[in-house]
Amino acid sequence: MSDQNTQSVQDVAQPTHQGRLATTALALIAVLFIAVNVLSSTMLTSNRLDLTQEKLYTLSDATLRLAAKIDEPITFRLFYSKSLGVAVPGYAIYQRRVRDLLTEYVNASDGKVQLEIYDPQPFSDIEDRAVAYGLQAVPLDNSKAKVFFGLVGTNTTDDVELIGFLQPERESFLEYDISRMLLKLSNPRKTVLGVISTLPINGTVRMNALGQQEQVPPMIITDQMREIFETRFLPTELAALPADVNLLMVVHPKGLSDKTLFAIDQYVLAGGKAMVLVDPFAELEAFGGQQLQGPGIQGSDLKKLFSAWGLEMDISKVAGDRLTAREVSPGGGRRLIGYVAWLMMRGPNLDRGSPITAGIDSVAVASAGFLKVKEGAGIEMAPLLTTSPGSMIIDAKLVKGFRDPGRLLRDYKPGSEQLVVAGRITGSVKTAFPDGPPKDKDAKAETGEVAFLRESAKPLDVIVVADADILGDRFWVTVRDFFGRRMPVPLANNGDFVMNALEGLVGGSALMELRGRGSSTRPFEVLQAIDREAARKFQKKERKLRKTLENTEKKLQELRQRNPAGSGALLISDADRAAIEKYQRSILALRAELRAVQRSVREDKDRLERELWFYNIAGVPILVALFALVLSAFRARRRRNRAHEAAAG
Repeated sequence: MSDQNTQSVQDVAQPTHQGRLATTALALIAVLFIAVNVLSSTMLTSNRLDLTQEKLYTLSDATLRLAAKIDEPITFRLFYSKSLGVAVPGYAIYQRRVRDLLTEYVNASDGKVQLEIYDPQPFSDIEDRAVAYGLQAVPLDNSKAKVFFGLVGTNTTDDVELIGFLQPERESFLEYDISRMLLKLSNPRKTVLGVISTLPINGTVRMNALGQQEQVPPMIITDQMREIFETRFLPTELAALPADVNLLMVVHPKGLSDKTLFAIDQYVLAGGKAMVLVDPFAELEAFGGQQLQGPGIQGSDLKKLFSAWGLEMDISKVAGDRLTAREVSPGGGRRLIGYVAWLMMRGPNLDRGSPITAGIDSVAVASAGFLKVKEGAGIEMAPLLTTSPGSMIIDAKLVKGFRDPGRLLRDYKPGSEQLVVAGRITGSVKTAFPDGPPKDKDAKAETGEVAFLRESAKPLDVIVVADADILGDRFWVTVRDFFGRRMPVPLANNGDFVMNALEGLVGGSALMELRGRGSSTRPFEVLQAIDREAARKFQKKERKLRKTLENTEKKLQELRQRNPAGSGALLISDADRAAIEKYQRSILALRAELRAVQRSVREDKDRLERELWFYNIAGVPILVALFALVLSAFRARRRRNRAHEAAAG
């Protein structure tokens, strides 16, 4: 009996002792956790573990190489009004993100980059400095107090680069924006870019609806070019390119004289790098210029030069692609449909082996042409942008003036090849002017032979894009007004593609690897595929319904013609009446089927959206909870087994 009492006391004491050990262990773990965090925050500031999916707090290899090459000290000054974070907590979170990323730059540069953080209080010297640098002051409320959230970079030669106001909408481009500042401060000398354009990419003046002149600002791509290059807009009539032009950009070359074409020809034969944008139908010209009627607008190419190089582009044809078609509204309150002439090129449409397109998510083109290399030509073309398999060649007349996206989609017939919309052309070529420079009728006759290049002194290196609309803001960017300043929010990576192409021609840049990381649109491709398939089914049913209606109307017309004149009523036989009723039932059945298709589409999309919401919001917590329950049950079972073993022993 005494042994039984002793065993009972031990059974009661053992769980109590285990509970104390568990409590002590948890307390020690908490103390250890706090101690590790305190030590890491003070001793391991340059060593971090980034567990975010997109490595938001880790500098890319391109930025690390850029930071390692800095020769002179560069100072970043972050001006952030703490009152902004108090009023709008989202800015406080973003400020910590900016500060942490700037700290990574400091660590990566081995002290060459320095960071200073200021809180510009109203009417303080720091506020005066922020204003003097040109940072944007934003009113916080109805009071006169204004807040700042900008970044200023300076070097030892007093060059200044800045971001007027750091917007969370550009968070995915934050590293690019900072690295761009760093590159410009460490390499103040810019490449000279010469631009020959018949489109108003540098802004223009137009008449508004009231008959008044209004200023149209430069396109966003022009602002981006000026950030990296010393950009000069050249006249469309010139005898030779300026000697200091390192890079040439030719945009929509319509009506260029032989004299200008000869200047371009000699420039590229001498080894000059160029980017040429031609177009069978420039939407920018149709909607943004003085001429508003599309049918009269002709395409552009460099036919004389292209023929000499061995390159072809038919300006009477447009590339169509059903798989990459952008959705547009056909009007009349009808549902969005794919416009096969306006393409959003992604994934397999971009050459992932080229540094120009490797890091880019999407490129939008509109009424684009396509390029081909003539058989036996001495050039090679590396495709950069290509349409999907089964693309269709469309007559350019169908996309000019009044166009019917629904008709193009209904009449779509897949082709047998992929079409090259943009490519890099390399190789040895001959001049397009074998007889020498064109004669100027007004000039006096010159004696002696004029020296010119008859063939390329260096291999040709030109990027040709069969679409000039790739530059247009309306196709790839949304421009927002932020207290008087234009803030571009990209919907596609057209700007990144153009800048990468230009920088790739002059030897590349660290920035090429940083662009294209963030497009503001991240569509659910599965949902889009369901929507496209439903649209295809819907249009097929719609055509069937219309055909049935036409047959019914024809049948009724025939019955009316058989009606005796002056009878005052239609004489319809039982057979005709039965036929009419049959058609009516068929129409009702088709309409019901159409509604069923639309309902099933909505149900599929709603179901998939609900699943996505569940997986993103509730799925992970549920899995963690289930894991905790299973682990708890396993431990409880193991404790019971140990207790039974101890009792049995």
